[in-house]
Amino acid sequence: MTVWILNTIGLLDTTIGALIVFLHLHRTSRSADYVRLHAECAPLLKDRRLLMITNGLMAAWFLVQYAAVILL
Repeated sequence: MTVWILNTIGLLDTTIGALIVFLHLHRTSRSADYVRLHAECAPLLKDRRLLMITNGLMAAWFLVQYAAVILL
């Protein structure tokens, strides 16, 4: 029982952390749209977009796992 509770709390912490990082990337990417960047920085925008998508998918998967732990 104690192991289950600790695993659930750890999964919750990981889920909250992934959501916070995703929301931070999403919020700052919108503000970066209005800033002119040098041509050398163009690949960084693509990398940032891929990082946001990857982190969003991870956060969604953690939410599904957390829901499964609670419901099962």
